[in-house]
Amino acid sequence: MSKEILIAGSGFMGTSMAHALENCNITCFETNEAYLATLKNLNIYKNIFSDVSDIKGEFDLIIICTRQKDVLEHISYFSSKFPESLITDISSSKNFLQEADLPPNFISSHPICGSHKVGPEDAEPDLFKGKEVIIIDTHYQEKLAELRLFWSSLGANTTVMNFSDHDKNYAFLSHFPHLFSFIYKEILDEENIDYKKFSGDSLKEILRLSEANEHLWHEIFLDNKENLKHIKEKLKKKLL
Repeated sequence: MSKEILIAGSGFMGTSMAHALENCNITCFETNEAYLATLKNLNIYKNIFSDVSDIKGEFDLIIICTRQKDVLEHISYFSSKFPESLITDISSSKNFLQEADLPPNFISSHPICGSHKVGPEDAEPDLFKGKEVIIIDTHYQEKLAELRLFWSSLGANTTVMNFSDHDKNYAFLSHFPHLFSFIYKEILDEENIDYKKFSGDSLKEILRLSEANEHLWHEIFLDNKENLKHIKEKLKKKLL
């Protein structure tokens, strides 16, 4: 029997996921009008909804791939409307979830395979193959095992962490590198240095991170600011 899956937010990550899923009936919720036009031409979705209140059906799994600022609202709505569904998200930082009153059918995920790309037209069907997905620990071991199986079906490896370890690790491994890239590019622009013409591949690779969605990353920086402050203090000591 095919699994019924709802993907809420089908930009780059959500659409890559939809392409990778096999033997599943996939429903999509998306509000971006430009994305909707692309999604309708892909022929990968059973249903596409642009209004959350119109979503109908029964779902084994709901994956929230929307902006981080909207995730809590969607967790609350979907857990109430679909209490039997397993719900996960793909947010890059988790501090905002720690103090929230999370429902028992929600377990947080973080696939480590992001990109500066944002739209469904750039989706990559093999995006998750061989990549790591962090799953936040929970008392609901049966649901956790089910979520691990889902990510494994996309070719990903899974590791379980708690909220605090996740945000500390990814402040070092992802959030600070992105923050540095945004700041460094801003400094180069202020100094009127033509880095596009005169820099080598190594600098271009550092600055590639600054091509990511600035608004999305601003949310992540604010959410994980305490760990980022810790890194800043360590850097100050090393630089002196």
